[in-house]
Amino acid sequence: MLYELINPSDSYVFNAKSREVAALVVFSFGTSYGAKPQEGDEDIPVFLLDGVSGANEWYEEQFGRTTDEGLSELMVEVADALDSFMYGHFEDWNRYIAACEAITDPEKLRTFKEKWHDGHTSLNDIGGAAHLIAESLRERKRKGVA
Repeated sequence: MLYELINPSDSYVFNAKSREVAALVVFSFGTSYGAKPQEGDEDIPVFLLDGVSGANEWYEEQFGRTTDEGLSELMVEVADALDSFMYGHFEDWNRYIAACEAITDPEKLRTFKEKWHDGHTSLNDIGGAAHLIAESLRERKRKGVA
């Protein structure tokens, strides 16, 4: 399911397999972010005033486990969702994916994604941060660190 990150700067869309994965993605940036699904599901709220404890309480009520337990179980899915971060809006997603699928050369695909991502205006490079967090999660998974 597609989600748009709720944040005070540039728009980003990401693809998460479930609402729980979307929540873990959002929480990987902190409690001043949220997410709005393209359709059907409830928002992942912003916990700006409630902080980490409010976010953790909400997560446990929604998913019946701690964020650490959820991340341990869903680490690969969270990394995949973080890797899917695209600068833009819901209406940009299909065009972006079509272009990515048409580029078969991995180096050209990397270049295309970098150029697409260069459109961000904020000093806070959320898309770049998402990709770094995904890489870090994959490394943790390889090392067997939950």
